[in-house]
Amino acid sequence: MRTPPLVLLLLAGTACGRDLPPRFVVERDVGDFAYRRYQRVLDVEFPVPENPAEGHTATYVQRTRDGRDVILATAFVTVYEQAPSLSSEVRDRLDELGSYDVVVEKNEGEWMWRLDSGELPWLLWVSGRYLVKLGGPPGGAIPEELVETYADLYPSDLNEHGRAREGAASHGASAASDEGEDPELEMPSSLREGAPQ
Repeated sequence: MRTPPLVLLLLAGTACGRDLPPRFVVERDVGDFAYRRYQRVLDVEFPVPENPAEGHTATYVQRTRDGRDVILATAFVTVYEQAPSLSSEVRDRLDELGSYDVVVEKNEGEWMWRLDSGELPWLLWVSGRYLVKLGGPPGGAIPEELVETYADLYPSDLNEHGRAREGAASHGASAASDEGEDPELEMPSSLREGAPQ
């Protein structure tokens, strides 16, 4: 009998000494943000050839003090089948994003990529076979409690240069650098310039 891939991923997360949520995202309130919705996604934002993945998203909301508006924050955890070279593969794709400035910064003691489009804030990092992407409200910041919660669950493999640390599970060269090529990488439709937000 063959063990389903999702079961293997759950076992791998447990074997690493981390108690990951059953569906990989935090399905509870985080700080002042109320948990609202979970969704499983098969169309991942950063596909890696020969490394199947599935995504899991969670949405969190907070009412403004006057109660008139809602502030939205999101978490997207992509679970890949394999960790080796994942940081390099994701970094290659980030380098191709023309409509975003990518900066490496430290948050909650962990190195992460910050994507800045001028409006929506995003933080991304790789942790073993997981890619974590957190989003905040337009013109606002990603809630600190959300960053802290996910950074505790998924410690970053990145160093201050935005590359996997030596010895990290996701360390290794990308397929493009192995081949000495600079292939045209497919940009996720949600990150293309002019894509609906």
